[in-house]
Amino acid sequence: MRPLPEHLTRRLSEHGEGLTVLALRMGAFGDVLRTLPAVRLFRFALPEARIYWVVDDRWSEVLAEHPDLDGCFVVPRREWSRLARSPLRWPSLLRSITRFRREMRAVSPDLVLDFHGNLRSGVLGWLTGAPVRLGYSGPQQKEGNRLFTTHRIAAGPQRMPRMERNLALVGALGVPVEPLPGGGLSFSVPCVLEGRDLVARLIGRGRRCAVIVPGASVKQAYKKPPAPLLAAAARELRSREIHPLVFYGPGEEAYARAVVEASDGAALLAPPTSLKQLAAAVRRAKLLVAGDTGPLHLACAVGCPVVAIYGPTDPQVNAPWGVPHAALSPPGRSYTGVKRMDREAGGFEGITAESVAGAVRDVLEQAGESRWR
Repeated sequence: MRPLPEHLTRRLSEHGEGLTVLALRMGAFGDVLRTLPAVRLFRFALPEARIYWVVDDRWSEVLAEHPDLDGCFVVPRREWSRLARSPLRWPSLLRSITRFRREMRAVSPDLVLDFHGNLRSGVLGWLTGAPVRLGYSGPQQKEGNRLFTTHRIAAGPQRMPRMERNLALVGALGVPVEPLPGGGLSFSVPCVLEGRDLVARLIGRGRRCAVIVPGASVKQAYKKPPAPLLAAAARELRSREIHPLVFYGPGEEAYARAVVEASDGAALLAPPTSLKQLAAAVRRAKLLVAGDTGPLHLACAVGCPVVAIYGPTDPQVNAPWGVPHAALSPPGRSYTGVKRMDREAGGFEGITAESVAGAVRDVLEQAGESRWR
């Protein structure tokens, strides 16, 4: 990375006094959660800095009133997508983008941390007017993002875990990135009491629970583990007097019901929940079982052990972090870290119900059977 301007170096050495920073990580859910540790370490090292986060409207709830942030700039992505569909609405789109640009520039940012690394984040970073925009080089950026960043860190390997990639960005500024802050309350993922009460209503107070999340977004439906694998996890949990609850998002109820049916009565279907309610339930849980989706990283953020089932996505790039865990992938499968190539290599073939049940047992032993949440 080329040298930083002298005034920025001075502010970094003075605990961030007079420094205003914008973190760019608009989505998705799991990626926002995996960026939180890097921003928390930045806050630890530079307590006097003002830190803002630029995030898509869909995920702004995760960062609302976060103690490490001075505020958020919420990208109205759904509105912009709607306006972009018709040329007649383009003037309204331009006005909305101009208004958003004005809001970001009003805080006079000195530094942009572009954790996202694509064209959209590059353009948004450029719109801030920040004189220093730090991003990635090589395979860690795409879509010409490098054209909009003023400083770039070394790319690292193609299969670099995303958590390490995020930490490397703040580490380039001299911020210590070890030890990684622990999960649980230190990440301040918002929860609500209703989530804990929901679990008590479903299984009774004083009983242990686990969370199974079978779904994925419509665009990433290929990440959904087969129902029999999740059902095997549910049966193993129930045999240990741990009550598995199956949670789902919008449009995922049918698949969640299929998992419950395949579990032969071991699992119980949860009602629709908000992200905050899900976070509260996961925080209470003894274990979470899921594919490579946002709730997997939510569990890591709140300190819940996980069993992660990977098929068409790279278990090294998307590895769990900070908690006892097991990561299952098809035996003999080679991964490249390139999404398209890994997806084309196959799905979940070769992962067995027995291996999932064994992973559940292993993680529970790692975490300690006495763990009570």
